[in-house]
Amino acid sequence: MKNFLVRIFLVLFSFVFFCAKGLTTEAPIQVATCADYPPFEFSTGGEIVGFDIDIAQLVAKKLNRKIVFVNMPFPAIISALQTGSVDMGISTIAATPERRKNIDFSLPYYIERLAVLYKKCGDVTEEQLKGKRVACQMGTTMQEWVKTHAPNAELILMDNNNQVVEAVHSGQVEFGVMDAYQAKAFCDKTGLKWNEIARSDAGYAIAFKKESPLMEIINAVLAELKDEGEIQKLEEKWSLR
Repeated sequence: MKNFLVRIFLVLFSFVFFCAKGLTTEAPIQVATCADYPPFEFSTGGEIVGFDIDIAQLVAKKLNRKIVFVNMPFPAIISALQTGSVDMGISTIAATPERRKNIDFSLPYYIERLAVLYKKCGDVTEEQLKGKRVACQMGTTMQEWVKTHAPNAELILMDNNNQVVEAVHSGQVEFGVMDAYQAKAFCDKTGLKWNEIARSDAGYAIAFKKESPLMEIINAVLAELKDEGEIQKLEEKWSLR
């Protein structure tokens, strides 16, 4: 009965949303992403795939809507949402307090594990980052986490995680901080070491323009997908558990 009522709600709310936008029932949902962050979103064989992509496709299936992914640089996603050129964004976007000033977020669908990379020492703690040179990707959850939990560290910002790995490998920095899945993948290739250091302070969520009615629809869908175990299945598919 609960799932039946949720489906009725989704159908009615979806209809109201698309009518309010002046769109037909055939109009696709425009979804911004930055396909350079495996296993969450990345390009292979000319196709965008990944955990986040599968989440968005399941959402679209629940709503019986077509979906179109718009690949763009990560910093451009918020602007695209604010101008309404896309309907939502999914791209390992952490729902941080700073971002909430400009855009809205769904319920979190994944809580990120953070890891620290290094060359020689044993397991690293937050305390050991203090006063050290620490690299991470610009504009990410990791940047905010280091600023909050290791404020005395010398934070070196990079354009991407490949540069973070190279900085650690060359000795330019003592440590690098990134998603645990990425850390494992890079260390398998480079011989660097890593350990999990924390859980993210903010989970990954789907992003929307402020006051978008689509957010309530997506929240209902995500809750249903979680109850059905579909999100857990995707975590297992992409080795995120």
